[in-house]
Amino acid sequence: MNSMTATSVFLSSLTLFACNTDINPDFREGKSSAAEGSGTSVLYRRRSEPNERAFTFLLPEGWRISGGITRVDPEASGGSGNAIEAKLYMKLTSPDNKAGIGWLPDTRFFDMHRFPNQNPAAPLFPDGSNYNGMLVMRLMPPDEFVREIAVPFAHPHAQNLRITGVRHLPEMSDEYRRISGLLSGGYHFEYQTAIATMEYVENGIQYLEKMVCTIEDWGQMGGGLWSNKETWYVRAEKPFFESFAPVFATIGHSVKLNPGWISREIRSQQVNSNIALQTQRDIARIDREITEHRAFTNSAINNDMYLTLTGQEDYINPFTGEAERGTNEWNYRWENEQGDVIYTDISNYNPNEDENIAVKGFKRSEVKK
Repeated sequence: MNSMTATSVFLSSLTLFACNTDINPDFREGKSSAAEGSGTSVLYRRRSEPNERAFTFLLPEGWRISGGITRVDPEASGGSGNAIEAKLYMKLTSPDNKAGIGWLPDTRFFDMHRFPNQNPAAPLFPDGSNYNGMLVMRLMPPDEFVREIAVPFAHPHAQNLRITGVRHLPEMSDEYRRISGLLSGGYHFEYQTAIATMEYVENGIQYLEKMVCTIEDWGQMGGGLWSNKETWYVRAEKPFFESFAPVFATIGHSVKLNPGWISREIRSQQVNSNIALQTQRDIARIDREITEHRAFTNSAINNDMYLTLTGQEDYINPFTGEAERGTNEWNYRWENEQGDVIYTDISNYNPNEDENIAVKGFKRSEVKK
């Protein structure tokens, strides 16, 4: 798999962040209002991925960001197996820390014993050992990976884990297979994608969580190489899970990738993979593939990831004239030039006159005709 393929799949993980995520804390019950006394109004600030400014997104005022784009040091990790591309490891959490969305890093593993003829040194590398910076581990289906690897990594204090349902997404796996063939000279990797629904207790709180996971199998060409892709989750206290709809939808649809960062990341991966720099046409091609992949994954996950679906509208940015997807859970939408957004149900509310909001310069963002 060349660096172009790795880049496309990695960046598609970021764009899946912008899928039709539909879970949200009900701000209308006062859990997080935009300004005290403003009634049913919610302020979203445009925030940047904190480590490398790889993308921006809307986040409700008061929510916290931890993590971001990370890099693996090949010297410290025992090899370059996981040091080629950037990885996204980030969590967004509500002020009370009882609801959130998180992304786990794409990680390569090596199944030394799957193709013994290709790996004569396999007896020297038992499961759990390190091979060129990769953990030696048998290939797992996505639901098993979620239970054995992802949840302990994301929630080390979770107890009484119980997976209550697994929904396989063969159409999404087929889409990954198509992408891999386009970007690797015709060789198709194999994929399995699933959504696991689970319950567990953490710090005395009963959580309900849904986690998406794709497993990429490099097959015989990789000699046992495999990895997880697009592993991310949404969670909330179990009684309130269904009410967490509009905010996650708003966050997801608001993602904007940084083109300069994408270009730098592609070139960095090419250097790390000892591949000569490609032309700008290659970068444009990857951008088109990301766009197509995003459209497909939006559709594939839309009806399976969440218990309730919120209505969405296309709004016009009053400064750029571009269409932006947003929730229609509130009657009015305002936006400023920095990309901050306010939703409100109050017909005569003007955020520019709200003394409790420091940011100003808002204009009405109308629904696209």
